[in-house]
Amino acid sequence: MIFATLGSNKLVTTLDAIMTEIFTGVKPDKILILSEEARRIDLSEVMKAFGFNVETENLELGIGINAWRDKIKDIEIDVADITPGRKYMAIAVLNYSKAKEVRYAYLKEESKGYNIFGYVPLQEITVYDVRNGVSIPYDPPKTVENLPRKVEIDVESLEALINLYSLLGNVDYDEDFEEICRLRSGDIRFKEEEKIMQYVKDRYFFLADVNVYVFLGERLGKITWSKEFGPRLLASRSTYNELLRHTTSTQKGEDPKFHLAMSSYRRIHKQVPVSESSRGSDVVLIEEAKALKKELPDPLALITADGGVGTSGTSQGVKVILLHDKVKGQRNVGELLFCESFYKNNIEISVNGEPFARILKSKFPNERKVTVETLKAEYNYAYVLSKLEEIMKNNGSEN
Repeated sequence: MIFATLGSNKLVTTLDAIMTEIFTGVKPDKILILSEEARRIDLSEVMKAFGFNVETENLELGIGINAWRDKIKDIEIDVADITPGRKYMAIAVLNYSKAKEVRYAYLKEESKGYNIFGYVPLQEITVYDVRNGVSIPYDPPKTVENLPRKVEIDVESLEALINLYSLLGNVDYDEDFEEICRLRSGDIRFKEEEKIMQYVKDRYFFLADVNVYVFLGERLGKITWSKEFGPRLLASRSTYNELLRHTTSTQKGEDPKFHLAMSSYRRIHKQVPVSESSRGSDVVLIEEAKALKKELPDPLALITADGGVGTSGTSQGVKVILLHDKVKGQRNVGELLFCESFYKNNIEISVNGEPFARILKSKFPNERKVTVETLKAEYNYAYVLSKLEEIMKNNGSEN
């Protein structure tokens, strides 16, 4: 069977289209990637994981509807997925190709789709046969038995793994979570996060102390981001120095929370601040906020979860957002299990009560990766996700 899909400047959308169709039961002998300008993508390792010996052919059809209309009619295709790529490319395949089936994967919130396959639960994606309007059910494929059982995958792939398992049944894992992990994953949120987002709209800049990076993690960078003005969270020298002091300590039994916070700090701020002083304290942070307040073109607010810092800052004329009211949020499972992996030796993941995988204990330094050991060999989706990560990395794309 010849399966075709469209090439895109966002490689992830092409990979997602291919993998989505594999999960509907498509078993290709050949995969065609139809593009304006072809770039080599080798899917052989991913397809072999499902037992498919597949040739991947990258075809360059040029630019414009006329070029595609003239060339597509001579290409043999059984099933085509027109989800990625430009609209005219999809129109050409639909109207001028000989494809027996033309499919489209519908996702209501399109912005969620630019992530590794599975990050958006397939239950939220409906695959349609465009020519007759019929929806195509999912049929999760099994993997071959001889794949590596232990692989490293990133946090987004860990979220995807849980979502793919959910197609097979009820997914369960250790629910005895550290509160810090519940906070960092969004399972618990601070009500004051809404105030931060309102201040972003009012063009505020922000500084945050150590405990904010501890509790909010990567989410801090997202809620302080402005679509119009870009990042509004400034890299505090005082906070960095304080984190450095905690993470370079030789004391045994150091709480992982400071390493998690430093990891978030470095990911949010691509360049760490250079300072002659190595001091980091609440007093120094407030002094830093007062100095920046005089220099910035827009107002500044200091974010903290420490009541003492809030009181001291306010008394010295610094605008403070104090995080203190906790509310139920929406859990990011990948972030939750990533954080938990620093506190527990192993986290077992089961489907319908049967062990499918375990997440091994993580250690620092760490590049937001977890080691997953597959226990159910016929569903080694962790290995598949690791190979998809490699393809994106080798093609110079995080997406």
